[in-house]
Amino acid sequence: MYSHAVRLICLAMCLPLQLSLATDNSYYSAGVVEYADETGTSKERVIKATAGFVALLESNDTSDLDILVFPEHVLNNGDYATFVPDPEKRITPCFSPDYELFLVEISCATRARNIYVVINVVEKELCGKDYGSDALNPCPASGVRLFNTNVVLDRRGRVISRYRKTHLWRREYYAMAVLRQPDLSTFETDFGVTFGHFICFDMLFYEPAMRLILEQNITDIIYPTYWFSELPFLSALQLQEGWAFANNVNLLAADGSNPGQRTTGSGIYAGRSGRQIAAIYQQPTVQLLKARLPKRSLGGVADPEVLPAFQPQSTTARHTGLLTFRDRNLDVFRTALLPEDFVNESQQLCHGSFCCNFQVERRPIPSTAEYAAYRYRLGAYLDNESTFILVDRSEQAVCAVFACLDEELASCGRIFPGHIAVANRYYFERIRIEAVFPAAQRRLIMPSTLDGSMRPLPVSQFNWTESPSAQLLSDTQVQLELLQPKNDLLTFGIWANYFSQVPTTHNLDHLQPIVLNARSSSVAIGSTSCLGLLLLALLLLQLR
Repeated sequence: MYSHAVRLICLAMCLPLQLSLATDNSYYSAGVVEYADETGTSKERVIKATAGFVALLESNDTSDLDILVFPEHVLNNGDYATFVPDPEKRITPCFSPDYELFLVEISCATRARNIYVVINVVEKELCGKDYGSDALNPCPASGVRLFNTNVVLDRRGRVISRYRKTHLWRREYYAMAVLRQPDLSTFETDFGVTFGHFICFDMLFYEPAMRLILEQNITDIIYPTYWFSELPFLSALQLQEGWAFANNVNLLAADGSNPGQRTTGSGIYAGRSGRQIAAIYQQPTVQLLKARLPKRSLGGVADPEVLPAFQPQSTTARHTGLLTFRDRNLDVFRTALLPEDFVNESQQLCHGSFCCNFQVERRPIPSTAEYAAYRYRLGAYLDNESTFILVDRSEQAVCAVFACLDEELASCGRIFPGHIAVANRYYFERIRIEAVFPAAQRRLIMPSTLDGSMRPLPVSQFNWTESPSAQLLSDTQVQLELLQPKNDLLTFGIWANYFSQVPTTHNLDHLQPIVLNARSSSVAIGSTSCLGLLLLALLLLQLR
């Protein structure tokens, strides 16, 4: 059992945050909530979650915020789906109560607190032959379709923005609808910041996430999620910080809290300046995280993170209460097992023509205890025979050092359970990884690091260089280097997403229109068969 009493996590010194205006300072105050699943019937869960959200809004802990973000999935469900008003109509559910009660209550609490609030809901919409949104899904026989939807409320409790999730988690496809053309949802605030927003799995795809940044120049992103962590590259905080770093944007990430089902990890990030606050938990919890973020348009600079001096330690904090998926892509990587007692290894490892150069140095830590210890492998990969968490096709390029339980590749991407005593027999003194990543029109290259506490390394602990910088249409040489010694590592690498365009139907044929010449976004996949196109042309001629 766990308590839903809210526990506030402050920044260093717990300095008070101050409400921001459009021009009076270079920062704004943000909060994200990690929120645990409620228990009971569908109705009881909605009632409890609504009360929890309202209690947070009414507490003094949120009185100094400009904006507050709640996670995906934890508020309502299909049994209590709500209509969501068209944002252009600027409707306030608090005094236009034509919606589910939870939306009305949260609108009122938002207006009373006088801050911007982002919630995630199951939205319902009427549909039929001549009405309803243009969705890939046919209209159900009930005449009601459901969306996984973000709703943004302004300081007056008005609905000012809505976003419907584009990339659903596999099981969602059986219940939720998807728009044929993805939303590109943004909203302006009275404190001078324009936000874009999307949901959970969307972060791994080009639309809408990258289009918000590259086409609309959005520098501040809202991200409700219910993320299922996967090792060694896609745990929650690891992906959030790496994505914010690679795009150099402010990111407000609010996650659900169900560690036993792989879900936890929320944070507030300032692009290349790194996380301002982030936390991941081993038990279901309700937590409010607060930080101030720089306004990019006014030249604000994020506060630097102060780290303690390094001390070699044989035993360090381990985060074993979070269940995780294992990345099955590792099984087709080109890998090399490092010797158990290695202190200095330099290798080039190639997957086809894509080569990663590694230099890894360690120093022993004296210990007399007989503890288990991780083994390490080097890995290289560039191809599209991979997936994101076995849900959607992916095309990745990866160079990484990652931990394994033993010498078998099948043990990589796993952690020792809590009942096994684990020691650091060595500490990492230096790691340098370098590779040339092929040019592509759609590509994102990010650092991917993780330690035993399931947190990425602070940005001050590594150096990242790209040459030429931010050029998609040029081959890019990337170097990642560990700057300070580190006791425990699960992952240290460079992870690139080439945004595969190979369609995935999720066993639901109607979700994918027939696409000719569907191909990958980079050099890793071959072009459409010329013979196939010739046969298609002959068929069309016969039909004329």
